[in-house]
Amino acid sequence: MRTAIADLRALSAAARKELRVIRRYPALWAGMLFWPVMLPAIYVLQAHAYAGGDARALAAFLSRSGTAQLAGFIFVGWSVYMWLSLSLWGPGTALRQQQVQGQLEAVFLTPASRAAVLFGPVVAYLSLTLWMLLVTGLALRLAFGVTLDAREVGQALVVVLASTPAIYGIGALFSSAVLRLREVNGLVQVVRGLFTVFCGMTYPIVILPQWAQHIAYGLPPTYVIGAFRLVLLSGATLVQVAPDLLILLGSGAVLCLLAALAFHASERYARRGGSLVQF
Repeated sequence: MRTAIADLRALSAAARKELRVIRRYPALWAGMLFWPVMLPAIYVLQAHAYAGGDARALAAFLSRSGTAQLAGFIFVGWSVYMWLSLSLWGPGTALRQQQVQGQLEAVFLTPASRAAVLFGPVVAYLSLTLWMLLVTGLALRLAFGVTLDAREVGQALVVVLASTPAIYGIGALFSSAVLRLREVNGLVQVVRGLFTVFCGMTYPIVILPQWAQHIAYGLPPTYVIGAFRLVLLSGATLVQVAPDLLILLGSGAVLCLLAALAFHASERYARRGGSLVQF
């Protein structure tokens, strides 16, 4: 019991530390007023321009996506892209940042749980994620007239809870890999590009080649985007999206376990080779 309480205290301390760092940079919060709105809005305007006001274009989109709400479709996909970006640039680089700042070796000398070190930043970045999703919802309502009732918002929050282990499991696994590889920018772009191409963030997956669709359905963000679009744009209930939520919970458990194993392997590698102080 004492060990569990100590681990929870360590997790809380790691989360509070990350929250203090986030609060010191208000431009980060201000950026969440710009990027989740302007970038998907560009895709929406491009889509309208290519359609040329032809009703057949909207009918074709409806037949492939299952919804006529073009703005909602793109904004929902882009919000998941932003969530993944926050995960990769935040918790995904937290260990590397601590290494560069000279903090990581000091943390490893403490008896703190390694799970707290690895997953502590996740708790802090959830607040930034919820802020980003709120901004996205307000932009849809005010700029594009997409209204969401309380039931839809509540179901979307359930999807967020079910998706959190998978999204931040990806970030934690990425963080453990970065600790060993020590390269951040290129790896973030590769991972984000992979998800952007295959997960249908700005277009329906059905337009992809068959082999690409198989890859898409093996990636957790595909189910996050699909569940969000179903409950927010298609009127689906949680019962109807339950299979997707179960897949997300299962994949989240696997990803978090893999992240813990990768972190343990990276720690042993660093201790053996003294690479914690190598930048």
